[in-house]
Order: sequence, then C-alpha cells, then structure tokens
Amino acid sequence: MKFSHLFTGKPYHEIEKNADALLQRGEYGFAKLEYEKALLKLAKKTPEAPEAGNHIEAKITKCKDALALEHKKAAEELTDSGLYEEAEDLLQLALELVQDEQLAVEIEEGLKGVKARAIPHETPGMSVSEEDSEDAKEFGYQESEAEYFAALINTLPEAEQELYRGYGDPFREGYVKLNQSYFEDAVTLLSQALEAESSSGGFIQLELATAHLNLGNDSEGGSLLEGFLNDFPESLRAYPPLCEIYWQNKQFDEAKQLLMNCPEPLRNSPVIHLLIGETLFHADRYHDAESHYLDYLDSHGQDEAIALALAKTFEALGSKEKARKQYAEIISRCQGCGSRIDPLIKQKYADISLETGDHSMNILELYLGLVQEIPENRTDYYQKISMIYELNGNENEAHRFTAFAEQSQRESE
Repeated sequence: MKFSHLFTGKPYHEIEKNADALLQRGEYGFAKLEYEKALLKLAKKTPEAPEAGNHIEAKITKCKDALALEHKKAAEELTDSGLYEEAEDLLQLALELVQDEQLAVEIEEGLKGVKARAIPHETPGMSVSEEDSEDAKEFGYQESEAEYFAALINTLPEAEQELYRGYGDPFREGYVKLNQSYFEDAVTLLSQALEAESSSGGFIQLELATAHLNLGNDSEGGSLLEGFLNDFPESLRAYPPLCEIYWQNKQFDEAKQLLMNCPEPLRNSPVIHLLIGETLFHADRYHDAESHYLDYLDSHGQDEAIALALAKTFEALGSKEKARKQYAEIISRCQGCGSRIDPLIKQKYADISLETGDHSMNILELYLGLVQEIPENRTDYYQKISMIYELNGNENEAHRFTAFAEQSQRESE
C-alpha cells in the first residue's frame, strides 16, 4: 500500500470499483453507500471532474431504483401475508428512494392501497370526539364506501381485483366492515355473500375465514381456509393463518404436509420457507429449524424475515453469540439500504450484547436511543444504562440513571 493511502484513504476510483463489484452482486444498499463515499472523496479531492461525478451519481440512481424495486416486491409479499403496516413502511421507504418516474407511480398506487388497509377505524362502543372526527375527515376516513373498497383491493393482483368487484354488495360491505374491525358484522355480511355465490365461494371464503379468526372462531376459520386452498392452492395469503391454527393445535404434521404439498411455483417463496421453519420451531425442533433457515439463506440470499427467524432460533438454542452476530448483520444491512431499523431488533442486539459481556459505550448509546423509540420500556433501559456506567467505573452517572429508573417506575404505577 502506498504511504499516502494511510493518511488519505483510497482514491475515489478504487472506492467506485469496490462499489461496482457490490452492484454486480446485487448488494445495492452497500453499493450505494460506497458510491456516495466515492462521490464525496471526488468532490473533496478532484472538484474539477464533473463528468466523473455525474457518472457516479448515475450509478447511485441505479442503486436507489434497484433498492426501491426490492422494497416494492418485499412489500407485495408482506401484503399477501396480511402484514399491511410492515408493507406500508417498506413502500414508504421505496418512495423515498425511487428515481424512476414509472416505478414511483406504481409504488404510490401500492402505498395508497396498503394505507387504506392499515388505517385504524372506530371500534363498536367507542365514541369519537369532534376534533378526532375532523382529523379523520382530513385523513380520508369519511370517503365513500365504494372509494374505500376500491382503495382496499388496489393492493391485490388484477385478477383478484376483478373477482372482488364481481361478488356483489353484501361482499363489498362485509369486506369494508372486516377492514374496519367490525368482525361480527363482517361475518354476517360475508356469510350472506357466500350463500349467494353460485360457485364454490372463491375469495369470499378467505375473507370470511379472516373475520372468524379475528373473533376466535378457529374451527370455522380453519375449515374455510382449507376449502379456499382446495380452490386456490397458489394463493399465498391463506397459508400463514392456516399454519397458525395448526401450530396452536400442535398439528405440526398437518402444517408440514400443507407446506410440502404447495404448488411448485410457491416452493421457493420465502413465505413458505419461513412457515416451514416456524413449524419446526413451534415443534421444538430448533436444530432442524436452524438448518432449514441456513440452507435457505445460503441458496437464495438474504431475506430479513428469515434472518430474524434464524436469530430467534439461535436464542432458543442458547447460542447467544450466534444470535448477537445475526442481529448485528440485520442492523448492518438495514443501515446499508437506508431502511428504518426496528427498535425491537436494536433491543435484542443490545440485551444479548449486555448478557455476553459487552459493556461498551456503543451498547449504552443504543439504550439511550431506545428510551426515545420505546418509551414504555424506559425503566428497564435506564437500569441497564446505569449498570453499564457502573461496570465502566462511572458511579455518578450510574446513580443518576438509577434515579431516572426509580422515577420512571413511580410514574408508571
């Protein structure tokens, strides 16, 4: 290495070359970070090279669009599994990254539909103040039922949207009630729609099953889901709730058979692989779950949901260091693509780090940040911050945060 590199770091073209390699491997988040680093180095060292800067900016744009597309696809999988709030977060992030106009339009459409599903609605028996009512109007709560129904189904594939529009008024009204959390009304209306349907019932079975499951009617919900999958075995949406029922009833063989017999196009889906691993986990077959997740990540590349499930499995096996490393890698990847890091992942990483002897200021700073992100847990965080200060010999700060913890405990009682 040249001695000049020891003091100035790599020149921009070497950083750009590293970023090119990352881009070629599909590691768009880390490539974006490297290109941004190269651009900064170029601006500082060679401000008279605008063409090189434009070239790097074009690559950054390419990375952003690739990341946005990845987030859009991941959000579609989350939507298929009914995880609308998580899908909204990813689509919002995709919208912040996207540079391509057509892709931006597609993301905005998807975001509109997911937001409609995630909007909290008044539940039966609850009153709404005039101020809240005005806020609701501003946020679009008072849109017509037809508009709301259209927004809800906007996230579905075109073929499914067409089916939903053709099911008639009882289905439309029941579907809206379901998404507003009026589950009893939804059961009544969707049951009427199912009776009126001359064929097997199609997706009405799936939505009626969802309403029953929200009321705790697992038997009715499970039967409807099984019937739905007989007609639509390639719909990913029914597999997670049906597996949940099997897990609760300790019907692990039934869950395994359901997943292993899914149609060929679904077998490499991360959703199906996650459900297989979760089935093994719920059956206390932790080593098998670990092997399954590792095999998937080795052969298919990174997937955050499976990476998180693997971290949870390491914890169940008592492999604290492996779990800590796994959470650290998840945090690093989130930082690489600019996505928001789930505070609970930070908490898991900080807690395991503390348990395994890491009392560094980095862990202390994580807990300080968590006080703001999850304020309901601040008493626990203050206690751990105090412990870290004490272990590092700072008695004054240790006492101060012990006092914060005691005050927080009194306020919560």
